[in-house]
Amino acid sequence: MLGITVMLVMAATYVTVPRGTIYHAYVDYKDSDTITIKPGYGECNGNYWDIMSDTDHDMSSLASGEDFHYIYVDGNNSNFPDPNIFDSTTEPSWSDSKLGWYNGNHRCIGVVWSPSGSSTIQEFTSNSDLKYVTTSSIKQVLDDGNPDDTYQTLEATAYIPVNAIGVRVWAQNNDYTGAAPHFYVLLLVTSYENTKTQIIGRGYYSAETAGWLELERNSSRDFKWYGNDNDDNNFDICIDGYQIER
Repeated sequence: MLGITVMLVMAATYVTVPRGTIYHAYVDYKDSDTITIKPGYGECNGNYWDIMSDTDHDMSSLASGEDFHYIYVDGNNSNFPDPNIFDSTTEPSWSDSKLGWYNGNHRCIGVVWSPSGSSTIQEFTSNSDLKYVTTSSIKQVLDDGNPDDTYQTLEATAYIPVNAIGVRVWAQNNDYTGAAPHFYVLLLVTSYENTKTQIIGRGYYSAETAGWLELERNSSRDFKWYGNDNDDNNFDICIDGYQIER
């Protein structure tokens, strides 16, 4: 009889959710000032939370200036497992102790971009891989750049979320002025930290390419770019999306 009692007590032992746990609960676009948080669950500062169905959230931090707006599970005012959701322009930071991106006790679960000139969300598509692709560019970060046969540094930090681990880039260049071999066009865009993480395009008279660059956690979020020295001053780079870590 004693053995049975011990077994029952052991079966009732509560196991907390592992720190850093998060599954789905990604952010989707609904309209110009509303997002939808898809069903999912996770851990926030030692508490388990669960979103059972599509949950709309009206953005409260939108302003007319361009900025990223981070979506948080409220670690202080939630009635767990039901999470309170809020948005803020305050950036999270990575916590080794919590194994997640946090603003104080608040767990970041998503991030959206608001363009300049209106208090709206830039329309985007998203998925459970946490890739956000905007329907028009977030920012053209290089306009008519002049290639010089070297890697040149390009600041892009303000247009990539702090918790990004990938960025979608479009680039183009052309040279219509010269004879052979001047008509050959090369373009490269890389992360600042690693030029082997790159997108590349080649062509005759013009070249265009698009793709994803991997980023290290807490990287500079800047680029390096490269083109032939004999090309025209027509090198353009746009940021079209990002992939985040939570």
